[in-house]
Amino acid sequence: MSNIKFIACQAKCVNQYKNIRIKVLKCCANIYFNRQCLARGIVPKYADLKVPCTSPASITTQKKMQTTRIKDEIKHLYRKKDILIKSIYKMHLQAANEWGNNWHIIRDSIHNAINQTFENKHKVLENKLNRLTNTQKQKINHTTTFYPRVVNKTDINITKDELDLLSKGLKYNLQHKNKFRLRNLACEAESAITMLPPNEQD
Repeated sequence: MSNIKFIACQAKCVNQYKNIRIKVLKCCANIYFNRQCLARGIVPKYADLKVPCTSPASITTQKKMQTTRIKDEIKHLYRKKDILIKSIYKMHLQAANEWGNNWHIIRDSIHNAINQTFENKHKVLENKLNRLTNTQKQKINHTTTFYPRVVNKTDINITKDELDLLSKGLKYNLQHKNKFRLRNLACEAESAITMLPPNEQD
């Protein structure tokens, strides 16, 4: 296409087609990147949302948020791609109408020039995916050591039940005892005694 000389009014349609084609390919590359992130189980920087990790539930919530963010990004990119495809189709028809049989030569020249650029972009994306995979898999493989919550440093022997109770922590509340429990216990004992034979009731 470098050998073909355009005047300004002729070049407008060709440049518009080329610009939209570049946007479509960028959109496709971003979709590919995000889908690969989901497939490999890695999180790109824009989706790395932080939640205070105070419990296993918060870790699960953070993972769901990150996955949902990537999925929403893919949906947005597909909508954008649909709009761009419609625009490029209109530009293609307009350029074909203006240039006739020469349009196929011009279009192929544009595609060859753009495809060469996007081959390099895909290599960059692959490197980025591999880098993210390596760094995030290393974090997952890291194991955390958990220590017992109660350490007996006295000479007193603690039973397993007592140790389980202490392990529940300072915020653990014992079951609330009803203030009428003795009256209820007396009524229950009396009703149980009436079921015994008369000579055993005393």
